[in-house]
Amino acid sequence: MNLHLRYLFLVIFISSCGIMHNVPSSQTPNSFVKPNIVNSFVDQNGNFYPDNWRKNYGNPPRNGKKDEYSLMKIATERGITDKLTGFEGNKLKELKEKVKSKKRVFILVHGFNAANAQVNESYSYIQKLIKTNTQDDEIIRFYWDGLSTSNPFGGAKVWFTATSFSQMAGEFGLRRILNAISNKDVYIISHSRGASVVLSALSTPPFNEKFAQETKEIHNVDVDGSKTLLENGNRITCIMLAPAVGLVDFKSKDLHNGDDSFRSFSPQVKKIHITINNTDNTLKKFVGFLSDKLNPTDLGYRDNVYNELIKHYDFFEKTDFSGMKSHEFNRYIRNSKFKTMLKENSISLK
Repeated sequence: MNLHLRYLFLVIFISSCGIMHNVPSSQTPNSFVKPNIVNSFVDQNGNFYPDNWRKNYGNPPRNGKKDEYSLMKIATERGITDKLTGFEGNKLKELKEKVKSKKRVFILVHGFNAANAQVNESYSYIQKLIKTNTQDDEIIRFYWDGLSTSNPFGGAKVWFTATSFSQMAGEFGLRRILNAISNKDVYIISHSRGASVVLSALSTPPFNEKFAQETKEIHNVDVDGSKTLLENGNRITCIMLAPAVGLVDFKSKDLHNGDDSFRSFSPQVKKIHITINNTDNTLKKFVGFLSDKLNPTDLGYRDNVYNELIKHYDFFEKTDFSGMKSHEFNRYIRNSKFKTMLKENSISLK
């Protein structure tokens, strides 16, 4: 075993404790807040947390393991799957009606290893930054299980699991939200691995075969069972801050079966505007010697992936944030260049 691989396993061993599932603190996590705010919270498989969820589903174990807790797993064991899916269906119908008369919908998506308090601070800052009005605009605050840890060595361990969770959150959670929206200008602002959530909502991602099998057997969720993105006439602009994704995230869903082609995206996707930052310390770690062991994060770190993608897609644009060392959501949105990105995408500021 080489030295780098030994180090990787050592980091994972040290960081095994203190990793938590990202779960709601509220007992009504999927809720509407007057005048124009929607809170949307999904679990590791993209299922929406129902009202009073702790009563029927309990708290997840304090180890962050992917096979021990999910809403659908517990619902299946307790014979309440119809209750869970019924809640989801009703909530999406209510969302559809709520945004029916709106012209624009803003969707905010956080990254991995993000505690709710930090996420809420970032979301609130963005809400205060952009100019909206209650008659024409809706803001959806999207939360997913990117796990969290305060352990300084825990990032790598969290990353291993959160990569797949981000795909499920997008394909089964965010996509259903997008399918409830029609004929709107949709602006999706994401950070870090939130980019994978967004991409997975827009086009079905490649899943590891072992993960797909375990998800079906343990959690009763078929990764191939989601509905496709509906052609609802939306105009979708994605602003991806520090996107922790790589070339593989744009490959066919059958990549693991030998199909190396690039994924196709709906014509509703008008632009994907990314940041590139070759001094982002977190992205640098994952691009380094760990890059062949972990899902890549090159897109937000260096130009080569961007340069390859623009050969296949005509909707990309980039803004260089190099010089800023932090990977934090709060630092990216407070950089003056973020304001410039918003203005370039026809988003007015207060």
